[in-house]
Amino acid sequence: VGIVVGDHVHASFNAARRCASHATSAVQGAVGVSQGVQNVVTGVATGMAHCGSLGCSDLMSVVTISPSTVAASDLQEFARNKELSIVVSGSVYSEVSFAFNMKIILEKVATELV
Repeated sequence: VGIVVGDHVHASFNAARRCASHATSAVQGAVGVSQGVQNVVTGVATGMAHCGSLGCSDLMSVVTISPSTVAASDLQEFARNKELSIVVSGSVYSEVSFAFNMKIILEKVATELV
């Protein structure tokens, strides 16, 4: 977990080094949270990112900046508006749909984990 602001949490997988299963890890994390906490809405997207530490010695945070973090935020907002719990990007769907029970809810926009 990188950032917690109010009721928003930003989690990043694979920030330190490449991992072939980063999309699967992200979806597994989203599923785990949604099963453990009520009324959680999650957007999952993947891609290259700029990662680093920000702050001073007393208060340091790990920050991840990329188009995929913006996409995940947009997917989360889409999920909230459509009253869905987990929405993943098309590229995540392509990588992990074989491992999870997923359905396409709006082609080329979002997919829902069922």
